[in-house]
Amino acid sequence: MSEPRYHVILTGEIQPGQDRTAVAARLANLMKLPQEKAQALLQGKPNKVKSGVAESVGQKYHAALEKTGAVVILEAEITEPAAAEPLQPEPAEEATPAAEPALEPMADTAPQESTPYAAPADDHLHPDEVRYCTHCGGEAPRLARVCPHCKRKLPTLGRSREVAALLALLPTGAWGIHRFYLGQWWGIFYLLFCWSGIPSLVSLVEFIVFLCTSRETWDEKHGHKSGSSAWVWVIVGLFLMIMIVGILAAIAIPAYQDYTLRAKVNQTLWEAEEVETEVEAFIQRTDFVPNSAIDMGWEEVGHFSYSSWVMTDNAVITITFDDSMQAIAGETLTLAPYLEDDQLVWDCTGGTVAPRYRPQECRP
Repeated sequence: MSEPRYHVILTGEIQPGQDRTAVAARLANLMKLPQEKAQALLQGKPNKVKSGVAESVGQKYHAALEKTGAVVILEAEITEPAAAEPLQPEPAEEATPAAEPALEPMADTAPQESTPYAAPADDHLHPDEVRYCTHCGGEAPRLARVCPHCKRKLPTLGRSREVAALLALLPTGAWGIHRFYLGQWWGIFYLLFCWSGIPSLVSLVEFIVFLCTSRETWDEKHGHKSGSSAWVWVIVGLFLMIMIVGILAAIAIPAYQDYTLRAKVNQTLWEAEEVETEVEAFIQRTDFVPNSAIDMGWEEVGHFSYSSWVMTDNAVITITFDDSMQAIAGETLTLAPYLEDDQLVWDCTGGTVAPRYRPQECRP
């Protein structure tokens, strides 16, 4: 039984997302056709590119044509069954001449050597190593600077000198973002030492060096480099997140500590109101201003939740905060009574406690 044969057919359609002009240019380049004829193959009507080829050859045609962006199909060749052969035994021996099997290997090799529709050899550029010229649509190596077909300059695929210089000049230079942009993992060291200020100076020098580097030299070093791998950007993101959390913590923790200290100072003043009331009642009852707690029959030193207190001349109460108050441990706050419109008023602005830990009415 002979090997099945196939037809290679261009359907006249293009693959989704492809540009018809670019596809026609690639077909013209691959099949060595004028641009007009290549465009005629994409008018929605099927065209048989090659007939009666073996499956392996058909697959090569299919792969090569499919890379241009056109829609290609392989259609099995339909052969008529040899029903009359058993009825003619004499010519049966002559019906299979020796030359006929030789047509199959010739069909496999001939398109690759001499026809204009020859499929590319197995060493054809990998799709990841190919790009297409924006002017003529021709196929070019990914790292080429000039299109091999129209001889026009191809855009650089790598890292931009201007973008790298800008990243080095901005505050991002201290974090080594310009190095990550250039695909250099050792930008991590900029992150590690950004607190020292040294990376800022280094990135400023690099900004000048980048701009002074000639275009040719830059292209040789960075012109075709791909971006950093994903794990590098993950590390950068983690470092930045840690830095942001650290900055927020440096702001939030002291603010919270100040808040808790102010709350404790307010509680102390609230507890002192009871002492103030007792002193006011004592003065009204005896018409005498006590000079110590002993004058009122109390112990010399009193205690609040976060402090101790003593009374001195003219009923001045001096509160001294204990070690539980951290930043203001050992600091004092005084409550001094005075008459205003026949009313006893307590002045709480005295003492050594910093104003930010006092309530608004007790700040000097």
